[in-house]
This record gives sequence, C-alpha cells and structure tokens, in this order.
Amino acid sequence: MFYKKKNNRLSDQDYRNLVLSCIVTVQIIAILIVRFWPESNYIPVLDFEITEQEIVMLDDIEITRQQTSPPPPPRPQFPNPVPDDEIIEIEIEFDMDLDLPDLPPLDPGFGTGQTGDEDRIVSNPQIPPTVVRIVEASAPQEVPGEIRGNLEMIVNFLVDENGLVEEVSIMEIRLYRSDGTYEELPYVQYGLMDAVLAAAMQWRFRPARQDGERVKAFTRQRFNY
Repeated sequence: MFYKKKNNRLSDQDYRNLVLSCIVTVQIIAILIVRFWPESNYIPVLDFEITEQEIVMLDDIEITRQQTSPPPPPRPQFPNPVPDDEIIEIEIEFDMDLDLPDLPPLDPGFGTGQTGDEDRIVSNPQIPPTVVRIVEASAPQEVPGEIRGNLEMIVNFLVDENGLVEEVSIMEIRLYRSDGTYEELPYVQYGLMDAVLAAAMQWRFRPARQDGERVKAFTRQRFNY
C-alpha cells in the first residue's frame, strides 16, 4: 500500500500574509515598549570647578615712567682744509700767422626767419611735418666724377603752419667712399650748396601738430648727388 507525501509548502499569497503579520507584530511590540518604559529623572552633575576671578585694585598698579635717553654724542669736528697748491703762471703764446685755407664767403641765407615777430616753434611736436612735395636739386655739369653719386647733404627745414618752408640750412655734408665710410666736409664747391638750398625752399609739407593745432617745427631731410 503506497502513501503519497503531502506537500506543506505555502502559496505565495499565504507567504506574503505571514511576513506582513510578523512585521506588524514587531512594530506593535516596539510601540508598547516605548510607551510603557518607566520614566527616570536625569540630574546632570557638573564635574568641574569655577574659579573666582582675580580682582586687581587700582591702588595695586605700579606706575612706571620712562627714563630720559642720554643726549646724542657731539658732532665730529673736521679741520678746515688749507690749500697748499702752488700757482704756476704760464704765458701762452698765440701764433697769429695761421695758414688757413681760403673759404668761400658765406651766403646771406634763405628764408624769412630774420624778419622778427615769428610764431612759437615747437622743437618736438606730437606729429612732425610730413613731406608732400619734393624738388630735386640739379647738379651742375662741372661736378667731378669722384663727387657725383657719393655726396650727401643733410638739410634742416623750418616748416610753418601752412606747410611752407621758411628757412633751410645745411647741417652736414658727407662724401662717401667706396668701402661705405664717409668723410665730413666743411663745404663743397661747384654751386652744389646753393642748388640744394634753392630746391629745399620749394618743398611742401603737411604741417606739424601740437595738441591738435598747427605749429611751426623743424625737420631734416637728405639730398644726394
């Protein structure tokens, strides 16, 4: 005779109900424990001592006074120097018979700067004069070959408020060699200096400006032969 073993496994619904019942039972027990726990009166106990503050009376304060500093030492006395140099008198003889080369007479100059009552000239304006027209100097035919193409003159211009040239002067004359070096000449002949000054007076400039206003100013340009 055979017996079939009975299956005691709970269904899913019964298992969920069993788990929920256990959770509710535990919560009820916790609430009852908290609700009926006997009360106790807690009295805090201070385990440190408060020391009394020390009271300082004003009469007990000792008044101190700063002692005066010693006077500074006296300044050192330096002896006055007594000059003991020996004065030597030397008679200088000048040789009046100097062998000077014959220089050409000076030209009266070009421009209007000698008429007086001139306006103020700004030496270093904010905007310097700018060239707008150039006139080349014509070289005379009799200029030697060693000078032609190697001569440079630096000319100083005085430009007025309208860009016109008032004065010109030759500041430096350079004669260049084949190796790139140059020699400064005191003057040059063949009418080159007059030709340069005459051409420079025909140049035109955009006038210099200082604080937005037109002013007179100097500028330098080069002439090459």
